[in-house]
Amino acid sequence: MGKLTGEGKKVNIQVTGPDDVIYKYFLETPDTWTAFPLTAGSGPYLVLAFEDIGNDQYASLFSYPLDVTLDDEFLPFLYPNQYVNFTSDCEAVSLAASLSADQETDLDALRVIYDYVISHITYDNEKAATVESGYLPDIDETLSSGTGICFDYAALMASMLRSLSIPTRLAIGYSGEIRHAWIDVYIQSIGWVERVVEFNGDEWKFMDPTFASAGSDNEAIQEYIGDGDNYILQYVR
Repeated sequence: MGKLTGEGKKVNIQVTGPDDVIYKYFLETPDTWTAFPLTAGSGPYLVLAFEDIGNDQYASLFSYPLDVTLDDEFLPFLYPNQYVNFTSDCEAVSLAASLSADQETDLDALRVIYDYVISHITYDNEKAATVESGYLPDIDETLSSGTGICFDYAALMASMLRSLSIPTRLAIGYSGEIRHAWIDVYIQSIGWVERVVEFNGDEWKFMDPTFASAGSDNEAIQEYIGDGDNYILQYVR
């Protein structure tokens, strides 16, 4: 975690892990802690910090190497960060607890949360056309307004699932040449199920969960996941 000290500053933190993906985080609000999730798992990391000196120019502040051993591989996908941002006081967290109260399995909870989000949130085409670089979702604002872009949908669903201790990865990348977003969820009886919920540019889709009782070798899962080469992953949030 890190926080900015001093008013009127903007700092860019870059975190590179063993997967060689550069994750960028911007700090603008002073004295507020921000989590930098170690999404690449255990291994060597390099943390770089740059200060905005104006005119889109940044000066190097420091570099810091880390040798990371996670106590639990799921930790980065259970806690909040800038992109999947929630607290125990969030309305979305209370809603997730209420929706899942009578559900018997994680898969049941996933289904009911997905159904709620897609039936209560409308895609905001105007926002999608005008959203600025560096935009970060506000999950409770998405709930109250009933509108959002794909980033808002994904952050809301991921936050609600993580608040129920269901490991969830928010992934951003491409399917062919189309910008794509999807959510991977860890189901205890099965393992990581990739693209269990995905946004194809027009709508969010939920995979048919009939695999629940069949285990990870279920043919339906493999058919759904398909050829991984068709997907290009850029970031996991």
